[in-house]
Amino acid sequence: MAAFKDGRPLMKIKDAVRGRVERLKKALADDGFDAFVIVNDEGSNWESLYYMSGFRGTSGVLAVFRDSAELVLDSRYISQGREQSPLHVLSSRSGIAEDVRDMLSTRGASKMLCEAGKTSHAMWEKMSAGNTLLSDGTEYICGMRRTKDEVEAECIKEAARIAALAFTQALEHVRPGMTEKEFEALLNYNIALSGGETGFDMIVASGVRGAMPHARASDKTIRAGECVTVDFGVRFNGYFCDITRNFCVGSPDGMASDLHEILKNAHRRAAAMLCEGASGTGIHNAALNVLEEASLGQYFTHGLGHGFGLEIHEPPFLSSRRDDILKAGDVVTVEPGVYIDGWGGLRLEDDYLVTESGAERLTGNLDQSFFCR
Repeated sequence: MAAFKDGRPLMKIKDAVRGRVERLKKALADDGFDAFVIVNDEGSNWESLYYMSGFRGTSGVLAVFRDSAELVLDSRYISQGREQSPLHVLSSRSGIAEDVRDMLSTRGASKMLCEAGKTSHAMWEKMSAGNTLLSDGTEYICGMRRTKDEVEAECIKEAARIAALAFTQALEHVRPGMTEKEFEALLNYNIALSGGETGFDMIVASGVRGAMPHARASDKTIRAGECVTVDFGVRFNGYFCDITRNFCVGSPDGMASDLHEILKNAHRRAAAMLCEGASGTGIHNAALNVLEEASLGQYFTHGLGHGFGLEIHEPPFLSSRRDDILKAGDVVTVEPGVYIDGWGGLRLEDDYLVTESGAERLTGNLDQSFFCR
């Protein structure tokens, strides 16, 4: 993939937006709907609006009709919208709901789709007033967003490159006595300096706190010999990477080194199964089997992985609880972990793009995933 090697990411994103809009127009015509409306009401659904328009602000509405698409923004965002989006940008006159009703009325549109789970009840009620038949179109957008195109995959790869650089730079300043919160602040600072945006709330868990899979950074100091698990994300052009790495200040105990090798084996066995048509539950169980062979299965307490993109948790899932079947274009994490009360824990997470015949790793070298400083 070389989507950004010519230095024109905005142009690539605009091209991708045009293609998505055309696919949605065809779906509307095929299924007998007049319009699809995507609402972002002060940050409530910026991801779908960005995906379908290229505009990344806190408020706006996109109306896609069978023959056109119109992006309606208030005065704060007109210039930004015209810079970021290839679509026709209109200035809001009365408010989001009122503007939608006016557009539908002008075009005689009566059968409309909207994302029910991303739209407030109050907004839904306002837009469905009158003769408009409003239906849930979540699966249309969810299905499109699940399959990542070349531009999206390249964004995730760039986010991962920034993440690896920022993490390596942060490790150079790690010392005994540093708090988890200090490490978190240092890593976030390096992410910003390296051209990325911070992602979700970072997990920094040292020593016995590593037994908590989602432990937020605390005021606990990092002591020599303790393992530290860091689960963090970086955004680039809106897209996440999701990585977990482990390090130790000084020499880790033998148990930590052994556990990490076992996790690498579990990770590799699962990753080798990634391909179009593979079972998410089957892949989860493959990693679990490695841990059970080492009498560690009881310490693996979550699903093996999940899809992601503009949001940190998206379909599909690699889990024992639901058997999603992988498709080419899925981007998923593989993240086996063990969490032992009274000792701590380790997790090893990387990101993969599923292809017809296998998977491409989008994050760094698996062999460089446990650092001793």
